[in-house]
Amino acid sequence: MVDQKAVLALLKKQAKGTYIGLDELQKTAETFDCSLRDIETIALSYSILPARFQRNGLSCSEQLKLFQTKVAIIGCGGLGGRTAELLARLGIGHLILTDPDVFSESNLNRQIFCTTETLGCNKVDIVSRELQKINPVLETSLHVSRFNTLSITTAEIVIDALDSTTARKELSALCRKHSIPMIHGAVREWYGQVTIEQSANSLIDTLYHQTTENSLPPHVLPMTVSLIASLQVAEACKLILGTGSPILDGWLQCDLLHSEYEHIKTGACR
Repeated sequence: MVDQKAVLALLKKQAKGTYIGLDELQKTAETFDCSLRDIETIALSYSILPARFQRNGLSCSEQLKLFQTKVAIIGCGGLGGRTAELLARLGIGHLILTDPDVFSESNLNRQIFCTTETLGCNKVDIVSRELQKINPVLETSLHVSRFNTLSITTAEIVIDALDSTTARKELSALCRKHSIPMIHGAVREWYGQVTIEQSANSLIDTLYHQTTENSLPPHVLPMTVSLIASLQVAEACKLILGTGSPILDGWLQCDLLHSEYEHIKTGACR
């Protein structure tokens, strides 16, 4: 068992004010023969902030909440890959990544971890590998398969990054069954939408009352993906930190072509 007092004394000695660098954290982990994750937990618990999160502007207690949260991302392509990257940079401690697919050439326009070198590779494997380069303390659980109960049941929040109406409604039902909030995002061309579905509502049924699937995949612009993924991560952050959100009673529609953004309340659709 780690001697927390000894660890804390060394951390305070190595810290520059209230911040400590990754090298110092790693050296402390080596000194006490424990994981970097254990050392970072102690640092955050005693108001010593890892320097890589300095520009987040969050308190140590807020950063610790993010660090202790597990988020499931269903679909690791355009929205999923971008949300995974942003969550890792934000400081989320554990990501559950689920996707059965491999990268293909048509993904290069919008999927951040798709490169000419990763074509043909499993998306979850590549995303997990690259996230470790961003946040080495991040833990990942990988499911190279279609989503199922194991993909979500240990998570506090689920990110819907799917591109199928049928699959999205199935995920919605699964999340409501297990009372896990689901942050929905969808994109097409210049347009996108974001909402938060919780067990008390069924917003996905409202948004997708028809289950007809298009035979061809939608056209998707990279900037639309980046915007909607950023909004999904912002909503996840607010849920974790308990700051509240105006879209809990509806959804946000985004039109990048005309620079129009509209908050639609659920009551407006009844």
